[in-house]
Amino acid sequence: MSDASGLPSLPSRRARRHWAIEGAAIQWRVVSALILREMQTRFGRHNFGFLWLFLEPLVLGTVLGIIHASHGQSMPGGVDPFLFSIVGYVPFFMFRSVVNRAGTALHSNLTLLFHRQVTPVDVLVSRNLLEAAAVFGVILLVLGVAAWWAGVWPANISEIFFAMLLMFLLCHGVSMILAAGVANWDGLERIIHPATYLAMPLSGAFFALAWFPPEVRELLLWIPLVHLHEMIREGMFGHAFRSYYDVGYVVRSILIVNLLGLAYLRGARRKLEIF
Repeated sequence: MSDASGLPSLPSRRARRHWAIEGAAIQWRVVSALILREMQTRFGRHNFGFLWLFLEPLVLGTVLGIIHASHGQSMPGGVDPFLFSIVGYVPFFMFRSVVNRAGTALHSNLTLLFHRQVTPVDVLVSRNLLEAAAVFGVILLVLGVAAWWAGVWPANISEIFFAMLLMFLLCHGVSMILAAGVANWDGLERIIHPATYLAMPLSGAFFALAWFPPEVRELLLWIPLVHLHEMIREGMFGHAFRSYYDVGYVVRSILIVNLLGLAYLRGARRKLEIF
């Protein structure tokens, strides 16, 4: 029904809003259930297994920080090399974990796709949110320890978490593309793991763009991860050294990979085989 102005009547508009809210609530319940299932599948019912979700990035980041700090070389602006390394590696760990697990995400949850409410996007969202929650928790712990133990306070904590949010969205889009790619070609899964390790030196996790000449810097700025690491370091260390990043370029990259991921997943679902 429509009113005199030609617009839908009030009851019909309310019905559409109610349908949208109910649909969002159903999808959130689906994602929540998938997160719980993923936690039990990966870590069992033991508390230590769940604790390892946080300990893995923390331990690896700490070891790498100690290795870099043991060289005894000072950094520009008086930045602590241990904090520089751990603040760089822990965000990259989220990228590595999300991307590495994308290849097995759909095949390990094929039977769940029998349910109409469960989609490939829901499976990937639940996995990726779990990885992101662990890394966000470790970042909070690192910032707290740095402030309490070393007296180093972040220059702009909101910038750090904004960059982390953008990194999660970028990782999610890449994971959707890779999950759809593995559904079409099994051999892609064998390439993902070595590719993430090869990407680490170019990700910006362990260097600042200010250390490079302009021609090298311009090439590295084609990589969205470099922009995000520059933002995180600026949020942590302020203007200890100049940062180079373009939020607009990162947002455009996020939109591109997520739209491509959604399109590829839509086509890949028809090709998945249920064993």
